[in-house]
Amino acid sequence: MLDVDDMRQRLSGYLGAPVARLSVLASGWETTVFEFTLQSASKMYAAIPTGESLVLRFYQGSAADAKGAREHATIARLFAVGYSVPRPYAFEADHRALGAPFLIMQRLAGGTLFAIRSFPSAFKTFSMAFFSFVRAQSRLHKFDPASAPLREIPRALAPVAGSGDDSPLLDRVLATIANRIETGPLPGLREALNLVTERAAKFRRSPDSLVHMDYHPLNVMVDGVRVTGVLDWMNADVGDRHLDAAMTAVILSSSAMEQPRWMRDNVVGNGLRASFAALYMPLYHAMAPIDFERFRYCQAVAALLRLSMLGMMRAHGPEVVGFRREAINEVTPAVVRLLSRYATRKSGTAVGLDAPAPQPA
Repeated sequence: MLDVDDMRQRLSGYLGAPVARLSVLASGWETTVFEFTLQSASKMYAAIPTGESLVLRFYQGSAADAKGAREHATIARLFAVGYSVPRPYAFEADHRALGAPFLIMQRLAGGTLFAIRSFPSAFKTFSMAFFSFVRAQSRLHKFDPASAPLREIPRALAPVAGSGDDSPLLDRVLATIANRIETGPLPGLREALNLVTERAAKFRRSPDSLVHMDYHPLNVMVDGVRVTGVLDWMNADVGDRHLDAAMTAVILSSSAMEQPRWMRDNVVGNGLRASFAALYMPLYHAMAPIDFERFRYCQAVAALLRLSMLGMMRAHGPEVVGFRREAINEVTPAVVRLLSRYATRKSGTAVGLDAPAPQPA
């Protein structure tokens, strides 16, 4: 557990200005997010405003250093070209400051697209802003990743051995899945991987786009019908936008609305999840026309990528894929069941995880 009072004192010392308050805003698979304000100007960073709500994103997990640096670089470049991201003020990689890497950035207006205070509020917020949610993603995909400064956005997935840094995103995704299947081991995914790999040549090359690869309702901030910002850029990369759209479709169909319980344990909640999952693809296609054969193929690949990640978490713990230990609590039977069924439908062969069920942290 993080000591908030100690964090506040250490942050004050680092910034050279008193922190008026510091409180936990959210906690995810890879980070703890704090909200704070400064009482006076920072001696370290003059650009940080005083008297305004700010966010401190504290990176945790086994890959915290790489993810923090990568996300800061991505957000800084996207902010420079006017995309909807919070303004980054400072990034510190040195653990001596607070004990882990952290990013200080703007506090965005509104809340996440999926508000879970109650069923009526969730339905209202989601219904009003879902169009803007899809539009913000399609806008991202229209940026030219070869233009300055976007050509310097780091890649989240490692290059394929022997292929150099310009390996197509699809090849890097397939190599990641294959490595997890062998390391897990996750034999229940092997046949599906073989099938999608056999078809890869047809879909390997495509125009490059900026891709988020974790674009879902809990990573998008909205205020009414307006998207105020997109969060969580640690998986960002450059490649086929169909893979990014497919990953969103996969998450909407399985994990994004797993909590609270009423979203999965009653007909109305499950109907709402299914309705928005079905609405996503037609809306995206209307804004950025897709190749349906390519999209269906990418759905199978994206489902296997996500399912292989959950399989590694179950088999070896969340730390092995760069998450906090507590992230295992999110790998619920309902998520695994929905995602396995989805992967089976899209790949054309039975898919399942043979690893033991997770133990709560």
